Amino acid sequence: MDGASWGTFTTGGAWLSTHLWEHYLYTGDKAFLREYYPVLNGCAEFFLDFLVPHPAKGWLVTNPSTSPENFPAGPAAVKFYDEITTFNTGASICAGSTIDMSILRDLFAAVAQAADVLGVDPDLKAKVLAARAKLAPFQIGKKGNLQEWLDDWDETEKSHRHISNLWGLYPGKQISPRRTPDLAAASAVVLEQRGLQGNGWSSAWKANAWARLGNAAKAMDNFTYAMHTYTTPALFSICSRAMQVDGAFGFAAAIAEMILQSHEDELSLLPALPASWAAGEVSGLVARGGFEVGLKWADGRLERATFVSRLGGVCRVRAAAALKITSQGKAVASVKRADGAVEFKTAAGGAYVLTAAK
Repeated sequence: MDGASWGTFTTGGAWLSTHLWEHYLYTGDKAFLREYYPVLNGCAEFFLDFLVPHPAKGWLVTNPSTSPENFPAGPAAVKFYDEITTFNTGASICAGSTIDMSILRDLFAAVAQAADVLGVDPDLKAKVLAARAKLAPFQIGKKGNLQEWLDDWDETEKSHRHISNLWGLYPGKQISPRRTPDLAAASAVVLEQRGLQGNGWSSAWKANAWARLGNAAKAMDNFTYAMHTYTTPALFSICSRAMQVDGAFGFAAAIAEMILQSHEDELSLLPALPASWAAGEVSGLVARGGFEVGLKWADGRLERATFVSRLGGVCRVRAAAALKITSQGKAVASVKRADGAVEFKTAAGGAYVLTAAK
């Protein structure tokens, strides 16, 4: 059954499908969404049929399932919920892995939102939201870690390169230091346990996860370790001596995540800025909501941000400094929310300058 650990990843297609919704979040392109909505729709219908109830908990779970390429330590009997099949040590088949549940939560949310945007499929929207509410929840294990499986199993390989149980932190958006502090802390336990070793793409994934947790030092540790250990002079990443591009792309994403995040319906400026990047400037970053962003900072503090609003609508911003907002030299009215974010209205094509208030 060892081939199942890497060859059986049923929700891999659901993960790919979520990128269609992400494309819409960045571009607001309804024609694109309408063209590819059948992929989201079909994926959701498949998993509505594929999910089965947990016999004891009542949760909906995928079955069979794996946590890709990682083997739980201990159980010789792996429970399929209609029978018990005994394997030799090293079995990876399970039910309802944390990554499966995380991906389906995002898929079902995306389908419901896409149905709203397009004004279609109210019945399917109701079904996916009902199923989403019944998916097995995140669980915190006895070591304070975010569990990788329904049962509180240890890993056979402690520094395994995959951090599949953290999909809900990155690239998903279900775990947040502000919204779900307990789950964020449990995610940090997993990242500490995995350590720096792995390979190029693993280091990139961990750097992105640390950036989502707002830990710039840890994100930079993984970046630096990978540059010295898993990177060729041409900036290909290394996995088992093979050159790959996924680590290179992953670190481009990690650098962006350290400077700008937009996954929580707001633009977070310099959320995980490493001390070694005390001064800098970037332009052309694109955020969800259709914003093109430029940033300039010195002494580790934001000095100036420029936004171009491609779609118009409300812009919500989070920064360490108080912000003065102008457009074409005129002050723009803004509202400070109870959670500390600032929001203001934008016009499609409008350019806005945000400066740290003196």
